[in-house]
Amino acid sequence: MTEKNKEKLFTQAEVDNIVKERLERERKRYNSDNDMVETLQKELVTVRAELQSLMADNEAKSTALKAEQVNKTIIQELEKVNGINPTELARLFINNASVDDTGSVVYTDDSGNSLPISEHIKEWASKSPWAIKSVQNPGSGYGRNNSHVGNIELRDAFGLK
Repeated sequence: MTEKNKEKLFTQAEVDNIVKERLERERKRYNSDNDMVETLQKELVTVRAELQSLMADNEAKSTALKAEQVNKTIIQELEKVNGINPTELARLFINNASVDDTGSVVYTDDSGNSLPISEHIKEWASKSPWAIKSVQNPGSGYGRNNSHVGNIELRDAFGLK
């Protein structure tokens, strides 16, 4: 016998059976891979939804912190200039105040010009003596006769009768 004759020959039924087994193994592997891809896709959708929720929550918290920073800064600046009621006076500035890119609170006027809130409040206070507490010594004679004028201006500023 020669080397060629020693080779094993397969019948058609054996070849069909071998091919069938191989196809079955490949199908199982493919189905397993496909199931894994579907699972990963579902997890990806869940993770993306969670990420969007966290980002929205983070944005809301950031906005709230900025609003709190603006309000506190305005009140502090009004206290520095001896505003009569800083918490109430802050309402005059809150709509035009914001936090800029550097983290500073700025006031933006109607023409779009921005300046630090401290400068704006100092300028406003110099033009609005009705809203500033008198810090003069008693008996100095200031404010006795003109105190009703400041009250009228203050009431007008807040729309009070």
